[in-house]
Amino acid sequence: MSSPLITVFLRGGLDGLSLLRPPGDELDRARGGDALPAAGALPAVAGWTLHPSATALSARAGTGKVAFLPASGVPGVSRSHFDAQAAVERCAPTTESTGFLGRALSAGPVGSSPFRGVAVGQPQTPALLRGSTDVVAASSLSRIQLRPGGGVTSTSMAALWRNDRGPLASSATGALTALARSGGIQVPPGADEAGQLVALFGAGVGAEVGVVNIGGWDHHNQIGLVDGSFDRLVTQLDGLVETLLAGIPGVTVLVLSEFGRRVAGNDSGGFDHGRGGLAIVAGDRVRGGVAGDWPGLVDLDEGDVRTANDLRCLVAEVGERVLQVDPGRIAPGAPSTRFGVLV
Repeated sequence: MSSPLITVFLRGGLDGLSLLRPPGDELDRARGGDALPAAGALPAVAGWTLHPSATALSARAGTGKVAFLPASGVPGVSRSHFDAQAAVERCAPTTESTGFLGRALSAGPVGSSPFRGVAVGQPQTPALLRGSTDVVAASSLSRIQLRPGGGVTSTSMAALWRNDRGPLASSATGALTALARSGGIQVPPGADEAGQLVALFGAGVGAEVGVVNIGGWDHHNQIGLVDGSFDRLVTQLDGLVETLLAGIPGVTVLVLSEFGRRVAGNDSGGFDHGRGGLAIVAGDRVRGGVAGDWPGLVDLDEGDVRTANDLRCLVAEVGERVLQVDPGRIAPGAPSTRFGVLV
């Protein structure tokens, strides 16, 4: 039986080296004064340490329920945000237009609930969920309603579409079903995206996967490792993941970004687009630790951490173990490597 899965996408390119420090002084030797200070870093696992604002992640890692995959990405992808995000969201050949979560949902009980896949915080369906009709995207789950005015009601809309057999009929039916069931989702006033997903998964509306985006990780200028933008974003990420883990029984949280940042800092107090990044998997089903291969910070790929660990393999493993989906469907063409991060 499948378990809940929430994917958190860090848009802009997470500087994984500033969230998770390698053991020893390797990072200091590679980055000098641009490195996240070792002083104040929190324990993660096996000598690796976390940013000091990742307090909840550190505590979870101490229980063996967080796995880190450094030097990860989709091999061969450019340093373009658009290309790299598309590659990660597809986890499939470029001829495929669907997302890996959309393909996972299309393998299940299609039509059983319009809330099987939900993206919160955006009105458009993200590429991750393309390929399934059982999805809802909303800026807020508390605002799923017909636009007031004009005399349009759910009854009149249902009558309009009842006998339609055209290409839009299934979408209209799904929208009306979502509208009818949304009343059972009791979202607390002022709840953020994580709080909304907690309410959704507790409402019994058939939710299976969720998507949340955190933007702002494109730190070319003044990254603010411990007293600025990066610090605030780590605090946000840490709180969001903890809310999901504490509020949704049995959930697995997958944290992804399109690529990492260059090892050396630039002249603007930031780091430019790189290659090998950092992925995180957290939850009770997780076998904690640092997974995959770590190529180090000496043998670089044109100044970047090498992409030693294929995200398609991680997605295939998560899909197979958490969603009970054939890995060849969720990540077609991916190598057979598995990182062993899930029990």
